[in-house]
Amino acid sequence: MRIELLLKLQGPHAGMDAQDSLGVLANLLHLLREIERTEASRPNGDGTRWAFSELGLGSVACTLEPLRIGENSDYDTVAQVVNRAVAGLSEAESTARIPAGWSLKAATLARRVARSLGASPDVGMSLTVRTGGQITQRASVTQRAALNLDAATKAPHASFGSRRGRLSGLIEGRGEKPRAILRTEVGDETITVTFADDLLEDITAAWRRNRVEITGRIEETALGQAVKMHAQEIEPLPLQPQLTDDDLNAGFWPDMTGGVDAVEYLEAMRGGN
Repeated sequence: MRIELLLKLQGPHAGMDAQDSLGVLANLLHLLREIERTEASRPNGDGTRWAFSELGLGSVACTLEPLRIGENSDYDTVAQVVNRAVAGLSEAESTARIPAGWSLKAATLARRVARSLGASPDVGMSLTVRTGGQITQRASVTQRAALNLDAATKAPHASFGSRRGRLSGLIEGRGEKPRAILRTEVGDETITVTFADDLLEDITAAWRRNRVEITGRIEETALGQAVKMHAQEIEPLPLQPQLTDDDLNAGFWPDMTGGVDAVEYLEAMRGGN
């Protein structure tokens, strides 16, 4: 499956200095790497490496394709990463929120991508994703995206609570404290999680579970989006009902009606009506 990311800087950017142009491209590649880190089970090294398959002369217009797929990743993951990056930049153009599926770091990197652009599409950047030859995502990015992301990431405050979801992007070893990404069931938050030292065994037990509940200190933006957690407790959650088939057929409280037929019980509850 061929994955292509087409990029063009509009207007005066075609003649701007090389350092600024390269800065936009470098920050975009950093954004792709960060989103891949949240999607992969265990990120490793620099992730997927990208190459120019097309590069225009005299203007900033290029096409990027994967050169080498990162460890613990695959073509489907890379396609999802590129589409999520471009969809997020498009969302940031109109909404002052961290885009769905983005970490706080991804929002910060995207802000760097957009901050040197102009205030309107004719002096902004256009992005197109082609997957298997078909266009799957488009975005027109301007300075507005940087302003919205700046507002979305300001004024974090801390609270204590819990979130349920799936762990991915685990980083451990190399003298670093383990950290991971929690993709929540509700709100599609992408939260960077660090762990207390006494939770190492719990991380092993919870890893590769589709559902966990993490309790600890939560950092939220002014808009109420959780972006960081310091876990103090991890609880693996069941994937299947814990009641027997007989219990499920009878209801969660089989003796609720006291042996009375369900219809008669409801009529009595409603006063005979």
